[in-house]
Amino acid sequence: MNKKVVNRISEILEPTEEQKERMFSNILKKHRNENTKNRGVTPMKRLKPALVAAVMAVCLITTTAFAASYLGLDIKLLNFLNPSSDEQADYLANGAYVVDKQVKNKNGTLEIKQVIGDSNLTYILMDFTAPEGVVLNADRYRFDSSINGVDSYNGVYSVGFTKLEDENPGDNKISMVMTLNTEQSLMGGKISLDFKELQGAADLPKTFEEAATRDSKEYEFKTVLNGTWSTSFKLDFKDYSKTYTPNSKVMVHGHEATLKSIAISPISITVKFESPYTKEIHNAVPFEQVEYNTYLDKYPVTIHYKDGSQETTTYLTGMASGDFLANTTISVKRFEKVINDKEIKSIEFFDTEVLISD
Repeated sequence: MNKKVVNRISEILEPTEEQKERMFSNILKKHRNENTKNRGVTPMKRLKPALVAAVMAVCLITTTAFAASYLGLDIKLLNFLNPSSDEQADYLANGAYVVDKQVKNKNGTLEIKQVIGDSNLTYILMDFTAPEGVVLNADRYRFDSSINGVDSYNGVYSVGFTKLEDENPGDNKISMVMTLNTEQSLMGGKISLDFKELQGAADLPKTFEEAATRDSKEYEFKTVLNGTWSTSFKLDFKDYSKTYTPNSKVMVHGHEATLKSIAISPISITVKFESPYTKEIHNAVPFEQVEYNTYLDKYPVTIHYKDGSQETTTYLTGMASGDFLANTTISVKRFEKVINDKEIKSIEFFDTEVLISD
């Protein structure tokens, strides 16, 4: 984890002596005002040392609770997002929503911890504890999942699970992030989940050569625990995205289209375009597999930063979906490490460049 982030957490959770004195003074002032209001002009009596200590204890507990609320992000989610600065960590924390909902049966306990998201991407942090004696040490895990619905959302979506770094791989506990790529934001909706069984597998091969030397059954998902874990909860995160609507002409794989919008956040960039040639565009270039589990992005964007650097979404990491009836295409690009969206100068999409305002 970023040392600056750790230091920032420490600074918030441990107020300085000056902050303690100021908080104590404010408490005394408030108490004095309450007495004056309730009893006329009767001066407040001197507090006894024991009462002073109790007031300070309450003050520190309140400060710690406020700090936890302010930080927002669970340490596991913070490590998963890997922000590059204190400011970015603070920004991400302000958008997080704490769920803390538990579903338990004889085959394990599922805890939904937190959610964050933007216009087209939602991350759900969860912990799972198996019964004593069950070791959860596979490289990958997922649930046989079903989404029974999200309020007011009827679009397509894709689902994935990422097992987080495990400090004790020999125990019965794991943490995962569930990823939802969607056509619009799920912010404010209520999601209903049905998880039928926990499945585990070895890591996928990184190259074709590695795949040729391994038994494919190693990385096929197999049932680890049967059971049903059903729950529903609100997705009251704050949408990190800022959406730009250039409505500009663009040539996509040799066909005319209109770039309708670009949504930018620290965790993803989403491009939407319309074209009467939507089917032709989708058929023009197939998804090209360049390694065993790596495909090229059919609709890449190049991010130009203010310092002159740039990066291109070469590989497919999110979701691409086309509606041949509505003649629309949406492409969601996820980032393994959050980007500094505040330092973006422009976004280049095929032959069109969109300037990004502060």
